[in-house]
Amino acid sequence: MQATAIARELATQGYSIVRGFLSDTDISPAFIAHLESANKFFDGVINDIPGPEMASIQKKIGALIPDVARELGITISPGLYGYSAIRIQHAEGPPALRKPFNVHQDPKIAPGGVLNWHLDHFSYYLHRDHTNWLICYMPVVKSSRKLANLAIVPKNVVEALDPELQERIQGRGAMRFRCVEEDTVEWFKLRFPEQAIQIGDWFVIDDFEDSTMGWKINFDLEQHKVVPELDEKDLLIMRADIIHRTNDAGIDRISIRCDALPVQAAKLSTRLGLLNLTLRYPFMGAKRRYNLKKWLKQAWRRA
Repeated sequence: MQATAIARELATQGYSIVRGFLSDTDISPAFIAHLESANKFFDGVINDIPGPEMASIQKKIGALIPDVARELGITISPGLYGYSAIRIQHAEGPPALRKPFNVHQDPKIAPGGVLNWHLDHFSYYLHRDHTNWLICYMPVVKSSRKLANLAIVPKNVVEALDPELQERIQGRGAMRFRCVEEDTVEWFKLRFPEQAIQIGDWFVIDDFEDSTMGWKINFDLEQHKVVPELDEKDLLIMRADIIHRTNDAGIDRISIRCDALPVQAAKLSTRLGLLNLTLRYPFMGAKRRYNLKKWLKQAWRRA
């Protein structure tokens, strides 16, 4: 019954919450200490997750997520999950302007590890499938239910306000969503020279297709977001093609992340699969090559 209810919410709004999914015994103090000091990959994610500390969490995920995927009608790789962690540091103050402007780089960056509106990038660069993909967030360090949450634009909201946008982002990743501000107008004019740019306009920034820089959308994401309030040990399940961002960095927060991966993802767990991706690399689009370069170097060091 729980899997059915979760799948129903994922199908309509794109996310679902399971309260108290983890218990105190699932997370040791040593595990928390490790995550507090672990190095981040250049995309801000902690990939160094000690296996023994994850055993009970993996068991709970494995008992729930396959049933959810089956009820939802998506196909994930049985028994294969990607685990990582995301650490947000308490930070205040406005985002910093990045000059000189680079049309392939955000014009502003927020403090504290806060991510702006997006669909995840590396998962899509690797597998090009955000339909058969679920993202699970489990806060393990979070002192306030009201702070350091995710903001989400629900699937049914996008469908109602901009059906074309929903159609174009379905199953997609490697996208950002940005609003034109007074101090970023010139950046948008560089990125979209054929568009009439006005403050308050919202754009999709396409970071995958070389043939497009993005396009204007029909509504203000900030006016239609929801911010599910999570306690430590709650579980937020989200489809990978749901628009989201870090809502704030009002407190320190560490979350365990679990990705339920599409079937073809298993190939990259072998040296042959990694070799195959490397051989295809020169023939990929420029945006995909630029972003996969560091990932491939790291993957071969670990192989």
